[in-house]
Amino acid sequence: MRPSKRDISRDKIENAIYKTFEEFKEEKSISAADFLNKLDLENLIAFKYRSIKFSYHSLLKLLIFQKLKGIKFQTQLERYLKRHPSEKFKLGFKQTPNQRTISYFLNHILDKQTKETIDFIANKIREISEKFGIIFDIDILKPEKPKKKLADRTIYYKKAEKTREICRFFKRRVSSFLNLNLHHNTVYSKNTFLDLLIHMCMTNDFAENGSKTFIEQRKAGPNGDTLLYHLKNYQNIDQLQRMFKTIFEVIFETARKSNMFKKPVDVAIDFTEWFFYGDKNATMVAEKKPERGTTHCYKFATINIVEGDKRFTLLALPVGPFDRKEYILEELLRYASRRVKIRRLYVDRGFFDSKSIEIFNQHRIKFLMPCTENPRIKNLLQVMPPPKIIKDYKMGATSFNIAIVEDEQRIKRAFATNIDFNENDANLSKWLFELYAKRWGIETSYRVKKHSFRPKTTSKNYLIRLFYFLFSALLYNLWILVDILICLAIFGFKTSRHVLTSKYFGTILLTIDPGG
Repeated sequence: MRPSKRDISRDKIENAIYKTFEEFKEEKSISAADFLNKLDLENLIAFKYRSIKFSYHSLLKLLIFQKLKGIKFQTQLERYLKRHPSEKFKLGFKQTPNQRTISYFLNHILDKQTKETIDFIANKIREISEKFGIIFDIDILKPEKPKKKLADRTIYYKKAEKTREICRFFKRRVSSFLNLNLHHNTVYSKNTFLDLLIHMCMTNDFAENGSKTFIEQRKAGPNGDTLLYHLKNYQNIDQLQRMFKTIFEVIFETARKSNMFKKPVDVAIDFTEWFFYGDKNATMVAEKKPERGTTHCYKFATINIVEGDKRFTLLALPVGPFDRKEYILEELLRYASRRVKIRRLYVDRGFFDSKSIEIFNQHRIKFLMPCTENPRIKNLLQVMPPPKIIKDYKMGATSFNIAIVEDEQRIKRAFATNIDFNENDANLSKWLFELYAKRWGIETSYRVKKHSFRPKTTSKNYLIRLFYFLFSALLYNLWILVDILICLAIFGFKTSRHVLTSKYFGTILLTIDPGG
């Protein structure tokens, strides 16, 4: 029996969704099943339906659940419920409805108005979750250690299946938090614009030519001018930073759920430059040493985890010509310290000054960096035999240790540190150089971002440049995380090498349908 014609108040539904989210406001992530279990639809959608085996509202919640999870087919939904009985119970089922039951309910019981309401509820839940900063269903990516060693053929198919599953999840999540300044009457969807951006990143192309090759492949899509028009419409730098910081949080929260960063980690801070050839007085243009025909650039600062193949970019900040280095350091370290336990920090000699070192000491962070060879350091290198630890070396209002060692060419090198090294350790030189070699992980990440995940542009508009840089860092983080999750799903541990190339990851992310 079909439901009778009725008045479904969308305002009441929206208010009920807000009230339900209030119950989870202290949580960073929840499951769709937990949320729908708390959402009361009985007082919102009246009906006349003869319940035989499954209640009307349980089936209604199941269809909303399917959209939130991005599950395309009823057969997949049935299998999912059988594998996750706890979520099935939260939706109001003691037994698992089969594909036939779900399809009959959708196609023969529900009217057009109710189907539209289901779409409205699912979209409104996603929209309001962004406002509350709550992430849905991170637990679906929780790694499960395989019970037995898998055959090579099984690993191949499982890797492909898991890559698609995880890419679909993240594409849906990134899309929900990514604001591209699109209006309700735009010709192309947000996902189409997102696909164009990913295509430009993977091909290292400009907006104009990248859109042409994209349209050639898809037979339809926005042109480069349309994309750039929307990217120029951000209000300011802060708006872009807030948006990408939220997306970075989504990704890192997932990594944290996989228990990858429970132990202290080594991090590195560095500045990277994007050469600039226009008016030196343009917004955010900074000076640099002469290189490649220019003395100006756009500058960015990042703090990265540099543990093996877990090189996450925790935070990326734009650096203007008048931004003080100490302020940038403070913001990076404060942000990172709230998310991971920092074991050691590596920086280059650009931070060899009293104010930077004072900040490291104030945060009680163990650091290691090469010394700038100023006259005082040169004198020490001349008179001190390696290996040698000079305690409480004074610079301005701060103090630290100087470690003098020889490299493989027997050239003396000086490192600044507050780590208590023992100069009588026979392996001191090797140990110092091996530790500091971790800093090159941040250089590697810059290289991958630039050559694998960043579009090209000659635009003088800083908002476009900033968007491209942050978007490349976003794709890089996604690649690292997907690689980690696939390793955990297949082997039960993180391998020392990537199992997923950046090219393959980008291709899957571009072609996968996010669903929902």
